[in-house]
Amino acid sequence: MLIKHGFAFEIDAENGLTLIKSLETGTTMAFSLTEYVPRAQHVLTPAEERAQKRYWNRSRLDSSISYPKIPQYDFRPTGILTIQVGRWPSKSWKDTPKTQLELRLGEVAGGIVKLAQETHAREQEEARRKEAHRRAVAQYEFLTKRRADEIRRFEQLEAEVSNWERAARLRAYADLVEQRAKAQAPISGEVEAWLAWARAKADWLDPLVLVSDPILDAPEPKRPPGYW
Repeated sequence: MLIKHGFAFEIDAENGLTLIKSLETGTTMAFSLTEYVPRAQHVLTPAEERAQKRYWNRSRLDSSISYPKIPQYDFRPTGILTIQVGRWPSKSWKDTPKTQLELRLGEVAGGIVKLAQETHAREQEEARRKEAHRRAVAQYEFLTKRRADEIRRFEQLEAEVSNWERAARLRAYADLVEQRAKAQAPISGEVEAWLAWARAKADWLDPLVLVSDPILDAPEPKRPPGYW
């Protein structure tokens, strides 16, 4: 009957489940057919009592007799069947004192079709919710990264402007030292070396001049073993 409505049964051996699948939408629901079996405390049978006595009366050196396996409960079959389909939402049908399940299969089939529709609608809504959440997270991460990148770029700009201003001050100071040295006496070799060093440091600091410093750009010296 369900096959006519576009359903097929599958076995999930790994999880021990029977599944019913709508071939139209791909919606899969768990399916189970169970019998109500009440449980009662087990009452020893005469044979079990005799087995217990044989075990208790055995010789302590006799290991051939083991304690009998006696169940703790007895289960009584009732023939009352229940069909349950789905997890959330779910639907179940069971035998009643007036009507057995065999006489209500049309009702069960119609209920399963309706449940599959409800489950499919819920799955679609859940998929839309997850997609909306995924997009919101992606948008948040994009905006957060864009803001962090903008802050980093602006901080880099401020650092470059600061270095450019520092380089300009170094050059102005070197020019002033040179003017004073020329006004007092011929510039000595020591002063000329200092002026070249100061202006090289200004060039190294200036972000518009692409030069490197052989000392400041070199890696820090490694401490030798045993040096404190």
